[in-house]
Amino acid sequence: MNYRLSFSTSLLLLCLFISFSAQSQLRKIYLNPKSVARESQTKFIDSIRFIPLEIKGGIEKSNSHNITITDKYILLTDYYTKTLFIFSKDGKLVKSLNYGKLGDSFYPNYKEGTKEIVFFGSNKNYSLTPKDLVKIKLDWSNPRNKKYFKKYFLDLNDSSLTIKKDIPNEKDIVRLQPLSKDYYVQGEISVSSLYKDSLDYEMKLYKGNKLIKNFFPYNRINEPRYLYAREMIAISKSDTPNIFNITRPFCDTIYKLFRDSLFATYKVVFPLENSLPISFYTTAFKNKTEQENFHRNNGWLMQQLYILNESPRFIYFQVSYLSNYDSYLYDKQTDLTYKTKNIKPDSSQYNMQLFDTFGTTKAEEKFYKSQKAGDLLNFFSQNKNIAVPKELEAFLESKPPATMPVIVEFKLRN
Repeated sequence: MNYRLSFSTSLLLLCLFISFSAQSQLRKIYLNPKSVARESQTKFIDSIRFIPLEIKGGIEKSNSHNITITDKYILLTDYYTKTLFIFSKDGKLVKSLNYGKLGDSFYPNYKEGTKEIVFFGSNKNYSLTPKDLVKIKLDWSNPRNKKYFKKYFLDLNDSSLTIKKDIPNEKDIVRLQPLSKDYYVQGEISVSSLYKDSLDYEMKLYKGNKLIKNFFPYNRINEPRYLYAREMIAISKSDTPNIFNITRPFCDTIYKLFRDSLFATYKVVFPLENSLPISFYTTAFKNKTEQENFHRNNGWLMQQLYILNESPRFIYFQVSYLSNYDSYLYDKQTDLTYKTKNIKPDSSQYNMQLFDTFGTTKAEEKFYKSQKAGDLLNFFSQNKNIAVPKELEAFLESKPPATMPVIVEFKLRN
């Protein structure tokens, strides 16, 4: 990833720094989780295309798949069967791999920079408590601590597409997230009485192996927000190359990060009934049971924002409440926010709900989600006047299993 900026990008950055230099100047996104206002999906989405997948290898047996798009492949992860399906970009099955034998804690994690799928998890021969993890992090250089974890990788540039063993390193255990070739962010937040000093930071920025900047201090011994829980900051690409959106646990502000500079850009305004009380930030729970009861009894209080996508016109984001989830679409032009559950498709978009709270991924300017073949078969059998897209004709004529996923590619309007 190259950090060289065009003149227009540099000018945009300068404008952002000037515009958002103070909290009072933040652009506000007003949210109403109880809103029942409806809107047509065609107002937001166009350029729908289907990628039917080869019916092979048992993929049709699951109803839910996580999608990853790489430069060469479409990857589908079935978490229920612990199977990774690797398809070519035209839907041909290249290989299926069962990773369940690695252990219960292993899941595929795509690393865009190295074109690798990484599986990192705990050694199933050991049972680690949260306190154990803190002790290991504090003494990671001790060779004896390496035995508690295992790591495997799949090189997508290797035509054999085989899972190979690797050696865990400190970046794995502290969950460093790569931003570019040289820049990394560490955003795991934890509280423990094992720490010798109280000061820590929610977000740490590294260049290579060197810590270059800290953001958002907190008390890592007894911070009320983070007792009895492990939290993470969230990172996503923004609508400007090499600039990332950052969101934090129990915080209603969206930040942007460029190199080692961080600045606030948006503030999401919740109704009072969805906002955390001041006491949540100042008074610690007596124990984990009390915390769990609070979460259960206040399930619609805001916990964290997750930016799913930002385009020049829209911000597509998810809100994690204490025990619920919802997703929203903010229109920058009209300054309106839509609850995606209330954005309804019609026959012009094959009655497909494309704004899902989970399961949608983005690559470049396009979104991808899976749709059951049965839904499409039912739609075209009930709407004979609507032509079947050419890319679906042969697939639907083959009478695929109802649960067989079809990849739907679409774009947001701009």
